[in-house]
Amino acid sequence: MSKINNELKYRADIDGLRAIAVLAVIFFHLDIPGFSGGFVGVDVFFVISGFLITSIIHKEIEAGNFSVARFYERRIRRIFPALFPVIAFTFIVGALVFNFRTFKDLGQSITATTLFSSNILFWFRGGYFAASSLQKPLLHTWSLAVEEQFYIFFPLLLLLISRYGKKKYFQWLLAIGIASLLLSVIGVYRNQEAAFYWVPTRAWELLVGSLLALGILPCPESIVKKNLFSFLGLGLIIYSVVFYNEATLFPGANALAPVMGSCLIIYSGMGGEGTTVSRFLSVKPMVYIGLISYSLYLWHWPLIAFSRYLLLRELTSLEVLCIIFVTFVISAFSLKFIEQPFRRKNPIIPARKDLFWSAATVMFIVSGIGVVISLQNGMPYRNPEANAAIIRLEETDVEFDKNYGILAGKNYPLIGTAGIVPSFILWGDSHAVALMPAIIYKARQYGKSGFAVYGSPPVLGLDLIDTPQNEALRNEESFAFIKSHPECKTVILAARWAMYATGHESQNELPKINHRFKDVKTDSHLMPNSVLLGVGLFRVVDSLLGLDKNVVLVMDVPEIGFEVKELLFVNRIKGTDYHKLLPNITDYQKRNKDVSVLFSKLALRKNVTVIYPDSILFDKDDVAIITHSNNILYRDDDHLSSFGARLIAPLFDDVFRNISKRL
Repeated sequence: MSKINNELKYRADIDGLRAIAVLAVIFFHLDIPGFSGGFVGVDVFFVISGFLITSIIHKEIEAGNFSVARFYERRIRRIFPALFPVIAFTFIVGALVFNFRTFKDLGQSITATTLFSSNILFWFRGGYFAASSLQKPLLHTWSLAVEEQFYIFFPLLLLLISRYGKKKYFQWLLAIGIASLLLSVIGVYRNQEAAFYWVPTRAWELLVGSLLALGILPCPESIVKKNLFSFLGLGLIIYSVVFYNEATLFPGANALAPVMGSCLIIYSGMGGEGTTVSRFLSVKPMVYIGLISYSLYLWHWPLIAFSRYLLLRELTSLEVLCIIFVTFVISAFSLKFIEQPFRRKNPIIPARKDLFWSAATVMFIVSGIGVVISLQNGMPYRNPEANAAIIRLEETDVEFDKNYGILAGKNYPLIGTAGIVPSFILWGDSHAVALMPAIIYKARQYGKSGFAVYGSPPVLGLDLIDTPQNEALRNEESFAFIKSHPECKTVILAARWAMYATGHESQNELPKINHRFKDVKTDSHLMPNSVLLGVGLFRVVDSLLGLDKNVVLVMDVPEIGFEVKELLFVNRIKGTDYHKLLPNITDYQKRNKDVSVLFSKLALRKNVTVIYPDSILFDKDDVAIITHSNNILYRDDDHLSSFGARLIAPLFDDVFRNISKRL
């Protein structure tokens, strides 16, 4: 077996591999069936990037002519020309269609993207797969930030190894890569969002490509072995694209499939005769897609995000095809008229010093624009009437947060009227927290106080498989707290019941399941969620009744399925009617049918009461209401705002009258 030639030469098959990577990402973002794991295309890009850039740097270091300035010049000419038109596009469209809060977030995204730190920003803001991603048209730039942060240090690392590490590049990079991989494997269990966005947990993917580029590994001379490696590599990528999904624990060990698949394809194409896979990847259409892949990656997500944001629904097949077509047209234009002029032999801004100054100036101006947008609070004066209700909502929520009604306590805060012996407990998840303004309002009206116990669905013996926290243990602790307060004769249970019963965050997400229960008492997770929810709910109700408690079950509120603030704002600026997009009573009943059956059975027990918020939150046409007296009733797509909670507060009058009777 011969050594791989370290000479860097053009590999058409690598451009073809880029094509597979970018198409996987685009089709994933367009929700095209069969591409549920298309996000792994980014991992393929990481391997390719590590291979190509290490090939150049290593060759120049060994030849004694490596220049850090020349390296960063190449990066600027490669990255900047295509990036800033995309940022300008998102700024212009965002200024026209975003409300002040979302536009403020966009301003922060513009600054972070310009400074190649958007991965850190989006880590703070939440997961890559969150529903709010449509309000983040620069979300995809996180991967660009990871690469650029990696390349701040990587050339210096190779120089240090060359000078002080006895040129043992392979050993050093292998050790660092293994450490990064282990950090990623551990990180997905400790903090998956951090593991997804951080450079230390992603560096190994680039380093795998770097190890190949060093030319240390022997290249198989047998075409049979080469074909075997290449088909295995392609199979690993296809497997991850087809069978991974948003619920896959990623990156961690699951990232090995696309990373090693990319590695095998690149490896099998080194030296000598090409493989069947490399010939397929080298056909002109694949190569061309690979050549415009950077622009395709940059442009596709803003076009998708803005389209879905404005349409407030899933894209039709025709709309998907139109977005793909427009993305390709823009990307082809970008390559020919924007990118290549900066990279040809006689480029635009030929002098390196002038290029650096120009790049710094553009970064300063663009990041400054983002800062101004943020400091101006998203410029609500752009659409004052459309922003008015949102501003009023936020001001009310801030006022409530300042006067939260929490009188004492940390883990189990006391709410309601000060100086009164607690007489009730509100127990549930974030939907219970959303009810607090109603509970606090009525508690103060009736001169009562109680505890708020929140963080998990209020059931006993059940754990959610797909979440890091132990809900079963947490609820045992919550129940122990309730048991230790016999003076609290009433327990109010509230949660996003339909989500737990179905496993789906919304009716539109079928058949994807994000929330799966496991019964820790029987170690069963094979039964449907609705059955397990019933088991856990009956346990908690019977246990509370056994403590001589009155139990109040609160049916969940209608889930709108859209960010309500965005829904109202977009339709205001478009001048369209949003009511046809709202769920009706039939949708609500279908979504909550399993929960309704459970609650009906539990209501037959003595001292169990059921409250139905839907009796207030639908209009005379049986359509969900999202505003009342010009106030917005939801914080997002499923949590009531302070206004919404106050609207349904009268439903709790009988509860607090009964609390008074039991004292």
